[in-house]
Amino acid sequence: MLTLGTNSVLNDDLRPFREGVSEELMADTLRSDVGTHYQIINGKLYREQNCMFPARCSGVEHFILQVIDRRDVEMVVNVWDYPQVPGWVQPILPVRSFSKTANYHDIMYPAWMFWEGGPAGPPGPSVQRGSRTSPERDPLVLLSREAPDLVDAEYTKNQPPAQEIPLVEHCQYKYLFNFRGVAASFRLRHLFLCGSLVFHVGREWMEFFYPQLLPWVHYIPVKQDLSDLRLFSISFPLLPSSV
Repeated sequence: MLTLGTNSVLNDDLRPFREGVSEELMADTLRSDVGTHYQIINGKLYREQNCMFPARCSGVEHFILQVIDRRDVEMVVNVWDYPQVPGWVQPILPVRSFSKTANYHDIMYPAWMFWEGGPAGPPGPSVQRGSRTSPERDPLVLLSREAPDLVDAEYTKNQPPAQEIPLVEHCQYKYLFNFRGVAASFRLRHLFLCGSLVFHVGREWMEFFYPQLLPWVHYIPVKQDLSDLRLFSISFPLLPSSV
C-alpha cells in the first residue's frame, strides 16, 4: 500500500528556513513577484487581488480554509507549473510550488486533486494524450506512428490535433504513460487511481509524493528516449495478456 506522507519532503525543503523566515526575507520574496501572496490573520484568509490561475488559487484556498484556525502565517504560493527558486538564487526564497527538480529550492506542496475514479478492468492498448509542452513527449508520438499496435499517442493542441480524452476516460486503457510537461505532468496520481499499469518516463521532475514511489512496484520506469520500451515489447510480447 502506498502512503502519501510528506514529512521527509517537507523536512528537506524547509531545511534552509529552520531558523524561520524574517520579515526582510518575506519582503524580498514579495518584491520578486514569484507567486501569490497569502496571509492568515486572526482566523481570516487574505490574498492579493492578482492571481494568474483563479481555479488553482481557489483550490489552494479550499485547503487553507480547512486549517484556518491555526496561528497567523504569511506565505507565497506559486500557482504556475514551473518552479521559481533556482539553486543559484540567494537568499533562498520561501516559495511553495507544485513541482521541481533537484536544481530548485522551492517548497513542494500538493497540487489540485482528482476526485473521480474510473471503470474496473481496463481492456485496451496503452495510451497517451496531451499537448506538446515538452519535446520529451515526441518519441512516444513517433513510436505510435511507427507501431500503432504498441501504443496510441497523439498531441491534442498541435497540428494536426487529436481529439482530447477526458482524464477519467483514460481508465478504460490497460496501460498509461506519464510524461513531464512544462514541469511535472500532475497527472501521475490520477493515473494510479485507474488501476492501469503506468509507464513513468524520466526521473528529473518531482511532485511531493514522488520520493515514496518504487520503480517496478508502483510503475514501470522508462528512459526518456523510450529505447527500453521497445526492448520491453520485444522481450515480453505476450505480457499484456498476463497483466
